[in-house]
Amino acid sequence: MIKESLELRHIGKSFGAVRVLDDINFKLTSGKIYGLAGENGAGKSTTMKIINGAYIADEGEIVIDGETAHFTSPLSAQEAGIGMVYQELNMLPDLSVAENVFISRLSDRKSGYINWNSLHERTGELLKMLDLKLDTHTRLGELKVAHQQLVAIVRALSIECKVVILDEPTSALTEKDSAIVLDAVRRLKELGYIIIYISHKLQEMLTATDEIIVFRNGKKIGQYESKTLDEERLSELIAGRKLEAKFPKKRYPQGKELLRFDHVCVEGYLEDISFTLYEGDILGFAGLLGAGKTEIAKTIFGVFGKNNYNISGKIYFEGKEINAGNPGKSIRNKIGLVPENRASEGLVTDMSVMDNVIMVSLKRMAKFGWIDSKAVKASVDKMIRSLEIKCSGMEQRAGDLSGGNQQKVVLAKWLTLGAKLIIFDEPTRGIDVGAKVAFYELMNELVSEGIGVIIMSSETDEVVNMSDLVVTLKEGRISGVISMRENELLSDKDFQKYM
Repeated sequence: MIKESLELRHIGKSFGAVRVLDDINFKLTSGKIYGLAGENGAGKSTTMKIINGAYIADEGEIVIDGETAHFTSPLSAQEAGIGMVYQELNMLPDLSVAENVFISRLSDRKSGYINWNSLHERTGELLKMLDLKLDTHTRLGELKVAHQQLVAIVRALSIECKVVILDEPTSALTEKDSAIVLDAVRRLKELGYIIIYISHKLQEMLTATDEIIVFRNGKKIGQYESKTLDEERLSELIAGRKLEAKFPKKRYPQGKELLRFDHVCVEGYLEDISFTLYEGDILGFAGLLGAGKTEIAKTIFGVFGKNNYNISGKIYFEGKEINAGNPGKSIRNKIGLVPENRASEGLVTDMSVMDNVIMVSLKRMAKFGWIDSKAVKASVDKMIRSLEIKCSGMEQRAGDLSGGNQQKVVLAKWLTLGAKLIIFDEPTRGIDVGAKVAFYELMNELVSEGIGVIIMSSETDEVVNMSDLVVTLKEGRISGVISMRENELLSDKDFQKYM
């Protein structure tokens, strides 16, 4: 069991011919928070999976308190005192807080019975360690997302770990809720834990951590005291270059009407929603978690079909009323959705990059009922090159790509279809600063080509700086409409009053 230190010495890892980690060295000691920063595909996740026992390094060693350790599985890493909280919470919303914390160890090994009193008592003790006041009997799904994140951290502590790895713990949280999680992380530091903190929120990382380890192209670039860096310098270290503009917004002439909502209601989700998107504009939707952004995206894409929900009002696309009864109809109208949960809703992760890119365009690729394999490969290769998708080849499994590159594969799917409107729900969540800028530039290109672009985002600076028109939402209703063409100097603080 780890007591004082965890060290990686000369760690290397390859997947086939692709070198993903090269000579990684660093040492972590108790009572500190270490940030891991780097672009998508830089090697952060692979390094953490080696520490967590999910991957085995090809070379090098892991050293715990001066002695070499061998992890062959996540279980063996847990037994050594390593706990990991993944970005996608693997929790059970219909079970209680206590049941979620001890889900793999509910019953006594000898008797096979569950001692419920002991279960809730032990959970209460763990919550008390972090100064958390949660009822252990509460159903997890009734808690706000920030508190669910804290329960996931407590579950890691329940295995008596010394190292806690947090992968994007605040990516889906508001600033207020992020502060709740960060307070708990600082409490872990006070208790002497080794905390590894992965985040693409650079200012948050600078504030929360003691040291930051920067990865680039599978190599460790350096290990820095957080207080010696600022956001601009950290961005340069991550990207390997100076980023000229964080939000490279371009304005284009406003054209004809492309999409219009006329008093649309979705029972239980949306109330009296009206807006218009014109060619040449990026339409941004802003609001807190649960405000209705994702629900509008799904309404446009036909997820809330008329047979499933009580929908009223009218939707017009290219001047004609449409019945967005199911996603198939939206696809035929050449409307694409890049969803918030790209891995589970935007991709088939076990399929190749090529199969994901062409899955909605097979009819275009076919001649007399036969798939033209040459046309398919040429089209996919063009997308990989034009979107700069980092992969070992078009046959690579989509689920093995980094978050930013998965996002590009979903976009490539709609561009291959020839989409006329693309909806981006939380487009830059969990991707690095360099990839964000590249994605914003892609949005500019889409608009310049006459493609409609809609952004749904909980990051207000993203919406303010990349949109031409912003619609703010609160509890499923429109709370404000702001023309950014007329209010380019609107500050984030001024913007908050609409939320």
